[in-house]
Order: sequence, then C-alpha cells, then structure tokens
Amino acid sequence: MNEMPADLEQFLPPATRAAWSRLAPLVPDNGYLVGGTALTVHLLHRVSRDLDFFIPSAFDPDGLIDTLAAAGPFTPTQLGVGTLNGVFEGTKVQFLDASGQHMLDEARVVAGVRVAGIRDLFATKLKVIADRGELRDYFDLLAIEQRAGLRAEDGLRLFVQRYRPRVPGQAVAKIVLGLGYLDDVADDPSLPMRREEIERYWRRRQPEIGKTLGAD
Repeated sequence: MNEMPADLEQFLPPATRAAWSRLAPLVPDNGYLVGGTALTVHLLHRVSRDLDFFIPSAFDPDGLIDTLAAAGPFTPTQLGVGTLNGVFEGTKVQFLDASGQHMLDEARVVAGVRVAGIRDLFATKLKVIADRGELRDYFDLLAIEQRAGLRAEDGLRLFVQRYRPRVPGQAVAKIVLGLGYLDDVADDPSLPMRREEIERYWRRRQPEIGKTLGAD
C-alpha cells in the first residue's frame, strides 16, 4: 500500500513520517525495516522515531550517502563496512548488512517501505537483549508476548533459525539470562508502562522460559 495507515500515523512523530516517505524510494530494493518502528507497524504499542533497515546483501554505504544527501538533509554519524548510521531530515536512520542472517517470512510493504514480519522482529529483538538491551527492547518483547500470540520460548527458536549460531545452547542461555537482568538498563520515561512493571514481568517469565527450554 502507498499510503501510511491512519492508525499507524499517531505512533510516528511528524519527522519520522516525513523521513519514511522520502526514504521509501531510496532504500535498496531488497532492504526492509526492522527495530522498534517496524514492530510498531504490527502492534501499535508505542511511539517510535528511528528508522532502521537491514539489507540482506552487501551494499555500498558510500554510495548510499550520496543517494541520501541528494534527496534531503543527511548527516552521516557512522560509516563502516556494511554499516551506515546518520540523521536524515531530523530522523535517526541506520542501514546494516544482514547478509549473514536468514529471513523467516517475506516482508510486507507499508507506505512504500518493506517491513519485516513479526517472527523476524521477535528474533532480532531477542538478539538485542544479548548484545545490549535497552528498556524499550524489554517492553517490545513484552508487547509481542501480550499482543502477537507468541512466547519468548517461540522467539528463541526463531532466533536460532534466523541467526544459526555456532553454539545454539550457549547463545540462547545468554539471552535467557539477559531477560531477567535489568539492573544496568537505563530508565525510559517515554514508554507507556512503568519500569517496575516491565522488570516484574520478565523476572517472573525468566525462570518459566528456562524451565520450558530445559525440558525440550
């Protein structure tokens, strides 16, 4: 569909909506939106601002800088092999080479942008917990459990399918450990749920997840 759904517009700030529209024809053809904004497309669960894209093949970050700069105000903030971060028309954007990952479902087009499916987003969000994990990531995972009919146990299996870690058990154990440890995670007052509720939810769920996976 070419127009942004009205129910989605209320969860994206004006700058994000404008950047979305301008970026739609500029993203590499096989690129797709991931991260919190992609999840908001599916769940309509929180306001999200950044636009993060995975490119499932090698791409030219330098060439993409030229493309973006020709289309509107763009300030690159990080450039590397398979990585381009920056600010496009006031919105943070990211483009990452995801050629080593395995998409689980076909992306769907929303307002001219390909958006990853909920199962792929579940897997990528769980990986974030192992890598760094912000409070919004824990809230996003909670929202998936409550709104999408999927459980973290399912998501961890999807994580293994998408990333195919060399030692799956070790990778999964690290994520499960992270799900119950939020002590060093910074607060985020912008979320529609209090930090204490998010912490309580995952400290209850973590042992359940470990027990279920241990029985598999």
